[in-house]
Amino acid sequence: MSKNIRNLAIIAHIDHGKSTLSDRIIEATNTISSREMEDQILDDLQVERDHGVTVKARAIQNTYLADNNEKYEINLIDTPGHVDFQDEVTKSLTASDNAILLIDATQGIEAQTLANLRIGKKLGVKILPVINKVDIAGINTHKIETEIKTLCPEYQNRDILKISAKTGVGIHELMETVVLNLLPPAGNDKKNYLLWFLTLIMIHSKVLFYIFELSMVF
Repeated sequence: MSKNIRNLAIIAHIDHGKSTLSDRIIEATNTISSREMEDQILDDLQVERDHGVTVKARAIQNTYLADNNEKYEINLIDTPGHVDFQDEVTKSLTASDNAILLIDATQGIEAQTLANLRIGKKLGVKILPVINKVDIAGINTHKIETEIKTLCPEYQNRDILKISAKTGVGIHELMETVVLNLLPPAGNDKKNYLLWFLTLIMIHSKVLFYIFELSMVF
């Protein structure tokens, strides 16, 4: 049933921890066994693994057993953070009802943070801001949280989730928020699936034109 489906993209400025968060979500849903799991599991291009940069959007379907004992299907898209791949981020958001806007606690709000937020809002995507890298000593999460609350009126009267995608701190709370507070797809289930997969096909075909150029830069 569509009420237990969440179409979800992870968006952020480059190097704010999107692929690491994808790893933790995959682990939390037992999509891949611990024996098969490796860092940046969705980044399968050599240039991505060599430089820790996602250049190609990936999607993976996960099943999450929530605390209410219901199973939820989480269709996750890990998006590129580099400005050159903004088209792929836009297509990913078009296929999603929701997005996690990930913000590095050591860097704060940056250019692509704002750009991705604007695109998501324009497309009517429900955006959940999340502060990442709270395991790092000496960070001022209160300052970052205050900055986030200035972005949108709906953020002002609620606590901002704080996680460490590296250590797993806060991941359970994030997963529960995703299934309980984010939106299921509206309308016909078959139509929603068709939109999701057609968008992903466009992402994969478009991005191939950029991979060679980026590998030359690195």
